[in-house]
Formats: sequence, C-alpha cells, structure tokens
Amino acid sequence: MRLFLLFSIGFFLPLLVFAQENCTSFLPGQGTKLTYFNYDKKGKKTSTTTNEIVSVKTKGDTIYFKVHQLITTGKKKDDMENDLLFKCSGNNFIIDMNSILNSEQRKAYEDATLSVKSKDMFIPGDLKPGMELNDGSITITAFLNPMTTTITARVFYREVVDKEDITTPAGTFSAWKITGNVESKFAFMRIAYRTVEWYVKNIGVVRSESYDRKGKMIGHTELQSIK
Repeated sequence: MRLFLLFSIGFFLPLLVFAQENCTSFLPGQGTKLTYFNYDKKGKKTSTTTNEIVSVKTKGDTIYFKVHQLITTGKKKDDMENDLLFKCSGNNFIIDMNSILNSEQRKAYEDATLSVKSKDMFIPGDLKPGMELNDGSITITAFLNPMTTTITARVFYREVVDKEDITTPAGTFSAWKITGNVESKFAFMRIAYRTVEWYVKNIGVVRSESYDRKGKMIGHTELQSIK
C-alpha cells in the first residue's frame, strides 16, 4: 500500500528539472535544499517535502543527478524517503521513471520477482507556448507465487501553456506553465487527475496544482524556501 501511495501522490509532488551545458537549467547547484508545503483540496497543509541535490556526476556526454526527497507529515512512522534520479543529455532533461521505486518500497516485494518497464519523461531546453511534451510511464509487475501484482503510473497529454509570473512564499518568478494528465493503477484502485505546474529556470517547480475530472482542485504544492 505504501508503494501505491507513492505513485498516487508522487506525480503531483515536485518532479525537479536539471541541466547541463546544452540543457536549460531548472535547478540550483549541488547541496541546495528546496522545501515545499503540500495542501489538500480545502487548503489545509498535509505534509512537507524537502528535495536536496546530493550529487552531480558526469559520465561521457551525460550529467547524472541524484536528489534525496523526504516527505513528512509530522508523524515519523508516515515519513517517506526516496532518491530520485535525473540526467541531462543533449538538449533534454530526462526523468528516470525507475527511480520512483526506491529501496523502501522494494522491501515490500523482496521475496517477489520484479519486472519493470518504463518510458522516461523529458523536457527540452527550448520550451515554447503550445509545445506538446512526451508521455512518461512505468509498469511494475511483481511475481510472488501464486499471485501476480501489477502497478502502473503514467503522465500524458503534457503541454507547455505559456510563460507567466507567479508568486509563492519563496518569491515571485517568471515561470513556464505546463499541464498534463496523471493516472495510476494498483489492483482494483485507480487514481486519475490533471496537473498544472510552473517551472522556473535555475530553481525547478515552484507550484503544482491537481484537479479532478470536474475541474475542482484536489490539492496543491508550493515552494516555501530555497537554501
């Protein structure tokens, strides 16, 4: 269930964007911490997310980034940690969808045989209004005789809307507004919603909103500080 929880909330929590020489940078340097507050549909704070850039390594013509993410609700037993992986190659920043499944979630299936298929999501450096971005997805099948469990998550219909100013507790920024759809499935459970995210050069996502099929906001995340 913790694994499904990660999928169901993880996509509207900030997914950071980075860069190398040929990629537009959407994150500050190594050692920087970005703190976000997450809110429910009533505007009540539900948790805090901290993303810290812990390493930046170059291999060949690709730069690899590792980000440690901590999501806390104030109750330690409910805390979730993950090491997210990203890379920059050519003109694209690439989100490694496999990194969503971390060691803690893998423990739930340590006796099972896992099959993982994924399609990485990327953001090009030359964003323009009206640009359509590629889909991202991951399918995890756990074989534990006699049961088979499948978990899927995908982000699709991603589009660059425009560039606009947006204000959060961390400041006022000129940001790219990007929309998309998110769907995750686990057994008989399915969660689907639409997202609106604002990306800022040299910082990352500063605000993310999630909406249900009727267009009602079901939650949002907002950048509080940069250290």
